[in-house]
Amino acid sequence: MNGEPTDGPTDETNPNSGTESSSESSSETSSRGGPLEDAGELTDTVGHRLSAALTVGSRVVVRYRLAEGAEAGATDFLGELVARNEDFLVIDTKTERVKLIRADVIAAKDVPPPASRPGRAHERISADDLEKLMAKGWQALDRGGLGDWVLRASEGFTGRANSALVVGDPSLPLDKAIDFVEKWYSDRGRPPVFQVHGERGFVVEELPVAAALLDRGYAVGGGRDDWQRVVIMTGLSAAVPPLTEASAPVVADAELKMDWLQAYAEQRSIVPGATEAVLTGSDGQLFLSVNDPDSNRVVAVARMAIHPGWAGIFGLWVHPDHRRKGLATTLVSAVAMVARENNMPAIYLQVSADNTDGVAFWEGLGFGVHHEYTYLTRPSA
Repeated sequence: MNGEPTDGPTDETNPNSGTESSSESSSETSSRGGPLEDAGELTDTVGHRLSAALTVGSRVVVRYRLAEGAEAGATDFLGELVARNEDFLVIDTKTERVKLIRADVIAAKDVPPPASRPGRAHERISADDLEKLMAKGWQALDRGGLGDWVLRASEGFTGRANSALVVGDPSLPLDKAIDFVEKWYSDRGRPPVFQVHGERGFVVEELPVAAALLDRGYAVGGGRDDWQRVVIMTGLSAAVPPLTEASAPVVADAELKMDWLQAYAEQRSIVPGATEAVLTGSDGQLFLSVNDPDSNRVVAVARMAIHPGWAGIFGLWVHPDHRRKGLATTLVSAVAMVARENNMPAIYLQVSADNTDGVAFWEGLGFGVHHEYTYLTRPSA
C-alpha cells in the first residue's frame, strides 16, 4: 500500500479497532517491498512516533517514503486525518482518500486550516473552518456527526457544548437532517439547539436552515439575550501588547486546578463533571490565572486552547474587586506571548454582541470581527 487511494478503509482502520486482520495483512506489501506483516511488527519506528503526534480529525501534512524504484524518493500528502491504527494512517486529500503505512512516514505534523480568502493570518480562514476549529477548542462531553454538522451535548454546560454546529453539508435533505438532530438530542434528554453563523450583520432568516427552524417554531436566541448574537473576533498574537515589568505575575498550568475552577465558577454556573470534561477536553489547553498578592486568592482567569497556528481564549474573567487594574490585559498578553513562542500567529475568541464593553476591550487590543453566530431553539428550551 504505497499511498494509493482506498475506497472504504474506515472499518479496517478505525483508531479503536487495532490492527487489520491477519488474512488481509499477509497479502499486502510494505513500501519497502517486504510483507506487511513484517512492517506491522515495527510499532516503534520513527514513522510510528512521528504519526502518533497527529490529531485525528485535523488537517495534517505527511511526508511519505515511496516504494523502491519510484521516480521520487518521497512525496507529501495534505488533508484530513480520518483514522489511525497501529499500522496505518487514512487521509482524505483534496482529490482522494489514501492509506499510508506508518513505518514509512518520514515527517508529519498538524497544520492550520487552509486560507480561503486574502488577508492576514487571522483573516484568511473561512467562517466554517474557524467554527470547526473553535469546536475542537471547546470539546463537548458527548459528540456526534451528521455529514459536516457537529452534534454536541454536555449536560447543559454552555451553549456551544450543547448545540448542533451547522457547517457544510449534513448529507441529508434539510428537513430530514433537522429531524435527525432533534431525535439525537431527545435521546439524550436535551432540547435541540442549533448554532448558525454568517458574516457580520447577517440576516438569520436568509439562511435556509434557520428559515426551516423558524417555520417549526424555533426562535432566535430562544428567549436568551446572550444567545441572540455572538461575535467571533480574531487578531494577531504579534499585535497584542507585550507583558511588562509592571504586569502582575501570571500562573500558567496545563492541568485544571481546583482554585482556578473555583474562580471560574464565580462567573458562570458549572455542571460538576461536565464542566471539567469540557475545560480539559481539547487536544491542548493552558489555564492562566493571577493571584491577589495579599490573600493569594485567584482573582483573574483565562483558558487558552492550543491549535496548529491558532490560539483560542475562553473564560476571561476578573473578580469585581480587582477590575480596572489591567489584569484582563495581562492575561491576554500572556496568552499572546505563549502563542508567539509556539508558532501560533492567530488568536480567536467569542463575546456576546450585547456586551458592548467587552467588544470595545477586544477592539482596543487589536481584535476585529471575523463573523457572528446565533442559536435557534424553542423558547421553552
